[in-house]
Amino acid sequence: MTNGIKDDSKAYHEWLDSVKAKKSRELYFYNWQIWLGYCKLKGIPTNASDQLEDIKKRRLSTDNTVKYFYDNEIPKFFKWLTTVYVSLKTNKHLSEASALAVTTTVRSFFSYHRYSLEIQKDKLPSSEEVKSVEIDHAFDIYQLRAMFQCGDLTERTILACGKDLFLRVSDITKLQREFIELLIKREKELAENEKRDTDIIEFELTTEKEKEPCSCHLSKESIELLIDYLKTTPKTEYLFPLTEDALNDVLKRLAEKSKITVNGRIRWHCLRKFGITLMHGKVTEPVMKYMTGKHISKDLRTYIQNNRETYKAFKLIEPLISLTKSNGQSSTLTKELEELKKENFKRMALLKLLEKVTPKKEMQKAILELAKEYDIEVKTTKAKADTGELIPFPQIPSIEDFVNQLGNKIEAKELKRILEENGNNH
Repeated sequence: MTNGIKDDSKAYHEWLDSVKAKKSRELYFYNWQIWLGYCKLKGIPTNASDQLEDIKKRRLSTDNTVKYFYDNEIPKFFKWLTTVYVSLKTNKHLSEASALAVTTTVRSFFSYHRYSLEIQKDKLPSSEEVKSVEIDHAFDIYQLRAMFQCGDLTERTILACGKDLFLRVSDITKLQREFIELLIKREKELAENEKRDTDIIEFELTTEKEKEPCSCHLSKESIELLIDYLKTTPKTEYLFPLTEDALNDVLKRLAEKSKITVNGRIRWHCLRKFGITLMHGKVTEPVMKYMTGKHISKDLRTYIQNNRETYKAFKLIEPLISLTKSNGQSSTLTKELEELKKENFKRMALLKLLEKVTPKKEMQKAILELAKEYDIEVKTTKAKADTGELIPFPQIPSIEDFVNQLGNKIEAKELKRILEENGNNH
């Protein structure tokens, strides 16, 4: 809601049209209405073009009170926002952080028209000095599962896709229904031809906000939900024909129904926060950035793509983000875990065989040579030599420990080589 003052002036539309991000444009529109309401109370012109003409004349004055009228008015506006103005949304005065955001909108308008406002440093707090009273709720998987149980098919499908994709709400609203249908159809046909169960679906899209490629995945449980959802809902252009606010409302509604304890505001970003928090420490930073639409170099992205690093990462966390408890215990997953166990035991068997067929001294020599070549630290201990003198001797690590370290070093060296070959030395 706004104060009802309509600004159709040329200066206003030129400025607002220059703001490309939809959410920022909406916020500026709303904040400008608040500013115009204040202007009406204070006898200041109530449209952008008139204010622009007013400041042009004032800047010519030799009287600083006149010349810097708008500059001096902003701190007064800030104080009014925090002590007098009552928000229609919260029925409260604005916090310092919110008030600062509103004043930034006004400053943006004048700055766009090349009349930057000069605010004395002690008149307004800096963004670092104010703290937002609103924090986003931090979901855990148990809360998401409780919410999932309270939803209908559409709500469950939205929640499942949201926790899989780690996308911003603006990107979720732009997902094309036909595109997702084709992805599911292709995976089902591939699985049938290869005589296997359906697997994770991978695809890439360019994010709306940062215009960066994002590696996206849909889990098997989300695919099953999507199949039912697509069968039973009317065909539309977008996968979820809802506004950003409506998607936020889905989460709020499910949180309220499930009666979970909420420690902050509920919005779509909470799902993105959930994914990033979960991946931290389990997934390398470049892979996590690629999976959340953050910028990484093209060379690094090519390396990640060629090695299917995002697929491996999603495969690792898929059981941890399952909303259907049975998903983590599915027969398919059990088979996959058994295969992983077998591969691990095969590796252990090969190491045991290597120990048997290679003389101990030769093995130690090879370990030390490779440790030196790949800069792997080998601890030393002091022992008596034949002369009786205490001298340092290398502590030869176990083959298994050394193989793990060597594997990490080889991967790092290979990555560095690829980046250097592609002209990236960082």
